[in-house]
Amino acid sequence: EVTIRRDLDKLEQDGFIIKTHGGAILKEVLPEPSLAERVPPEVIEIGEAAALLVNDNEAIFLGGGLTCRQVAANLQTKQRLTVMTNDLKVALELNNALGVLCSVTGGNSLQGSGILVGDLALRAIEEVYFHKVILSVSGISFTSGYTANTVEEATFYRQLLTRCEELMIVADYRKFDKTGFSRIADLKAAHKVITNKEVGNHYKEYYFQNNIKLFTPYEVEEIEEVAGPGEQQGDDGEG
Repeated sequence: EVTIRRDLDKLEQDGFIIKTHGGAILKEVLPEPSLAERVPPEVIEIGEAAALLVNDNEAIFLGGGLTCRQVAANLQTKQRLTVMTNDLKVALELNNALGVLCSVTGGNSLQGSGILVGDLALRAIEEVYFHKVILSVSGISFTSGYTANTVEEATFYRQLLTRCEELMIVADYRKFDKTGFSRIADLKAAHKVITNKEVGNHYKEYYFQNNIKLFTPYEVEEIEEVAGPGEQQGDDGEG
């Protein structure tokens, strides 16, 4: 009896049941696993690395999707950082970050995703500019460039590219040689790409030849170590 009572207490604390007099009722909607439990390790690494390339005092746009949410999870300690996003879940990640001012575009939510698109989202970016736009994409290929799963996302992100100094693409190695439904931009549109070391050598060669910086998490960590505490190494290699 003691063991059963203890088990019921634990199940209630975890959100699986509601205790009643003499028994328990199973909740119809089970709790979602935490972000750390459901994010693939390679995406976690990209999120950590991309956040290291974001500086205090910047204004950035953080797009929608799992990888961008993982970037947001690693921006908690930034100071005087302004973030705009079209992903409600990104905004929730940054809700308690004291040094981050986060705003949401508004718009129509793509079903089940929390990603906002449409006219209201486009109006929100009409008179703002960003140091960096960080986007997660559905596919990367030589023939179709960077692609998204919906026309609405691609339309919104194409407009974003006209309002930033730098485009950073965050995508795990499985997104390469894949094509989503709608084109965002050519591969040359990106200034930096953060991915995993498993990405194919033909992409590494392409980015090198076109002066586009390709980073893996290990390489970003090396840059941080060279820059030293409190310093951010510039694109020209100087601290």
